[in-house]
Amino acid sequence: MIVISGCKTKKIVQYTGPVPDRSKGEILTALSDHNYDFVWYACETSITLNTPDEGVSGKSYIRMRRDSIIWASVKKFKVEAVRSLITPETYIAANRLDKTYQKGSTEDVFAKMGLSLDFMDVQQAIFGNIIIPDSNTISIEKEGEHYVVKAMDQDLQLKYWVNAYDLELDKVKMVDYRGREINIDYDDYRTIDSGEKLAFFRHYIVPSNGTGDAEIFMKVKKIEINIPKKTRFSISSRYERVH
Repeated sequence: MIVISGCKTKKIVQYTGPVPDRSKGEILTALSDHNYDFVWYACETSITLNTPDEGVSGKSYIRMRRDSIIWASVKKFKVEAVRSLITPETYIAANRLDKTYQKGSTEDVFAKMGLSLDFMDVQQAIFGNIIIPDSNTISIEKEGEHYVVKAMDQDLQLKYWVNAYDLELDKVKMVDYRGREINIDYDDYRTIDSGEKLAFFRHYIVPSNGTGDAEIFMKVKKIEINIPKKTRFSISSRYERVH
């Protein structure tokens, strides 16, 4: 959960004056411009995870190669606590503190968490990309300082809040056919060295093992795009496998 997940900050820029009128074309272009292509993605972030059972905080290093690997290391008090590696087929995570590890099917792990997403969907969500719906399914309403875009993508109901002033995506809501929701807030957009403008604050609310919702707060410190990274992973023979 901590891989694919401070308190909410106020938006850095406070806009004044009448809410701008935007055309449907401008809104759809803003959604399209929110997404970026990538092969490699790496970020360093402080992260807080709150579930119905526990709350933990630490520093996380996330590295992804598109369509093949999600690697993450989570540190507490400068000591690595958990290292995980996810491929489209397999999930494995080692707990360095209690010398245990978990291993299983990626599909089963996502299903257990209550996520109706596949490996590639999760990669896109970690990066910050969104599903671009067919324009024929879209309706747009003005709501305060936002334009709210509603659409369908197969069995997913999509809802996007686009800021009318700067055309940045502030919020996403996805609901699957079972009524399970994923909510994401974006804030603190910055342009990184390679030219992409990405949200450095993310707040996720996702299903948690059928027992309620998990909240993930991420305050990103650094993002790198398309720079190959090492994704080493090994488990000591002394570690005990747990389920």
